[in-house]
Amino acid sequence: MKLEDFYPKLSAPARRALQSLGLSHVEDLARFDRAAIAALHGIGPNALKVIEAELVSLGLGLGGSAATAVPVHMQREANVIDEYIARFSPQIQEKLSEIRRIIREAAPDAKEKLSYQIPTFDLFGNLVHFAGYDHHIGFYPGSSGIARFRDEIAMYKNARGSVQFPLDRPLPAKLIRKIVLFRAEENRGKAGKPKSKRKR
Repeated sequence: MKLEDFYPKLSAPARRALQSLGLSHVEDLARFDRAAIAALHGIGPNALKVIEAELVSLGLGLGGSAATAVPVHMQREANVIDEYIARFSPQIQEKLSEIRRIIREAAPDAKEKLSYQIPTFDLFGNLVHFAGYDHHIGFYPGSSGIARFRDEIAMYKNARGSVQFPLDRPLPAKLIRKIVLFRAEENRGKAGKPKSKRKR
């Protein structure tokens, strides 16, 4: 069912809230947690009941629970990065998914987003970016990340704020992790936040 056909059942603020998600069908709402939808500005208890009733009529429901809810904006960004990775060949998809996993594990509190049209992790500002190309994976930890690990990345083509990891070689997981940890501590320091107690 198209969302535009469902909108008459909702108040104007609730319609605007759902429009902000960029969805086209009511069924798409089932991807989100109940708490995440309820947290949208403009969605009150009555609108939430109407949405849930409509999904039930379609044999669906809002996923997750309040205990495991992920904010809607984070779900949307993750979906955008999934879509970015899906554009590439299986070989490149595998590399992109691997570097994404390494970054997630090294900085689990960082948020994913798309910036400069490429996948980006944000932690008190941009943390690192990565991107897929025909022959390499681009990794962008900023000039400080490159400078700090200059000797270790010397074997790879690199520039002031970037390094290229060839597709025909394994990703240097340990090096990427160290760079991400360094950048995370750097960003926390700039933001005046306590340093992570994560084991190195």
